[in-house]
Amino acid sequence: MHSARRIATIHIREETDVVTCRQSAKRIAGWLELSQLEQIRFATAVSELARNVYQYAGEGAFHFDLAENAAGQLSGLSFEAIDSGPGIGAIDQILDGSYISPTGMGVGLLGAQRLMDDFDIRTSAKGTRIRARKQISPPRPFPLPKQINAIRDQLQGEGAADPFIELRVRGTELLLTAAELQNKQVELEATNQELENTNKGVVALYSELEKATEEVRHASESKSRFFANMTHEIRTPINIVENISKLLLKGIDGPLNTEQHKQVSFISDAAAELSELVNELLDISEADSGRIEIVPVRFTLADFIEQLRQFVGALSQRFPQLSWEIVGASQDVELETDRHRLFQILRNLIGNAFKYTPSGKVCVRTYLPDEHSIEFLVEDTGVGIAPANHDKVFEEFLRVRNPEQQVQGTGLGLPLAKRLATLLHGDISLNSDVGKGSRFLLRVDRRHGNPSGEQRELDLSGINVLVIDDSEADRYLLTRLLQPYLPVIIEAVTAASSIDKLHAVRPDIIFLDLDLPDIDGQDLLESMDWSMHARVLINTAKPLDDAALDRLGRQCRAILHKSHPDYPAQVLHHVRRLTEEQRDAH
Repeated sequence: MHSARRIATIHIREETDVVTCRQSAKRIAGWLELSQLEQIRFATAVSELARNVYQYAGEGAFHFDLAENAAGQLSGLSFEAIDSGPGIGAIDQILDGSYISPTGMGVGLLGAQRLMDDFDIRTSAKGTRIRARKQISPPRPFPLPKQINAIRDQLQGEGAADPFIELRVRGTELLLTAAELQNKQVELEATNQELENTNKGVVALYSELEKATEEVRHASESKSRFFANMTHEIRTPINIVENISKLLLKGIDGPLNTEQHKQVSFISDAAAELSELVNELLDISEADSGRIEIVPVRFTLADFIEQLRQFVGALSQRFPQLSWEIVGASQDVELETDRHRLFQILRNLIGNAFKYTPSGKVCVRTYLPDEHSIEFLVEDTGVGIAPANHDKVFEEFLRVRNPEQQVQGTGLGLPLAKRLATLLHGDISLNSDVGKGSRFLLRVDRRHGNPSGEQRELDLSGINVLVIDDSEADRYLLTRLLQPYLPVIIEAVTAASSIDKLHAVRPDIIFLDLDLPDIDGQDLLESMDWSMHARVLINTAKPLDDAALDRLGRQCRAILHKSHPDYPAQVLHHVRRLTEEQRDAH
């Protein structure tokens, strides 16, 4: 029989309370001297559920308790999450992993359940209550009253959560998990080597290899869950740091002196670097799990080559010691593949070529080897890569060290490029040696191809479509384009008038113009929760550079250009995909 001793209560009313709740959970687990990984698991489970309370119920509370067994010993750390929200539908399917949601609902709940030893949930239209416990084995002496009062005072005295400190803590936890995965990889390599060097004990060795493989599989699943959970959550404190530092740099609350401006610039740059790392982690996680959607569009090779020239021209300003050249193919051809992902691959390959070439030249050449494929050769006169390290450069977090040149980076660019090339029905090969430069050859299909079979007739009956645009002509065009398929169309001419509609209706599809008269469309997008981002189609005539496309692309379903010749087809394509996914999920 167990009894519980209440140690702390955290109320969830604002988004920063989610960070506070996680920090308190981590602090309590550390006070009880749980292992570092158990602290991370407990805090992550609390964080996922606290975010669910905030997003779906609006407010709630978390109670943290110490479990005491019949012998008066400490046997577990538990929490109780309570809200008065609308309840959770399809709870059984969510918990057994069979529920599929286009908004991502249920992922955090299922992940939290797997991170805890005991998990019980009761939900109805009147609210939700979740009780979960992390076992402490073997039991230990129960903390003294003065020790409990001390941790209570410490939690109360910490005040509001500091997002910048939380960023540093998350970075440390990320490195810890990466180190654990690396150790598992070393163990597997040792087992494989032992299998190659002996003919004895074959049955025993196979058993050991199977065990090691299972451990790696579990480690890989843990890594994927960690990336999916942590990278989404880490965006909140990153956005806070980025936005506040931008306000300070703009002098909104008064001008900064020279030293203050320098210090805040350092903070802003560090937040931008962390944001880039999180985005790369999300891309790799989504590529591994198959969640990256390839959106083929038609464009000419000549137009794409010009985009590469503009990118390399801007990049070369940071490397004045290098010359560069972009060589197009012998003829212009039409491509039909995901332009954004193709450019993302080449951006990583070209960026690496510049970083690892102290002096000399970087050249990009284009070839048409046959009627169905296209090749891009990125070659440089840089430091080169030893043949023994060719496979290693495509491994996550692994960078080949060169004592003569120290280059900043995460080690994620090439692994991500390799995965994206596979999604585009292609591959990347490497030819290089130390001191002789490197040649990365990217080959992809010219046409990504459409799924076989006829598409179902588009039916938008019962689908709520919100059009946020101050242009009457553009609203009229979208309305006329979609009306034959019988959707419910709601119009808003300003950002302010759209806010009530966003929360009251929770539209299935949202067309968002970036140039609104009262609030910038991007600011309105950032104010939406991440589950709503999956329903947003940015609808703009505004020219966007590569940085803006990359930034906005991570916060919406797709970006539509009103002036594009295939604009109507693109509208119907993305509306069809969104509608089919939502109906399949239900």
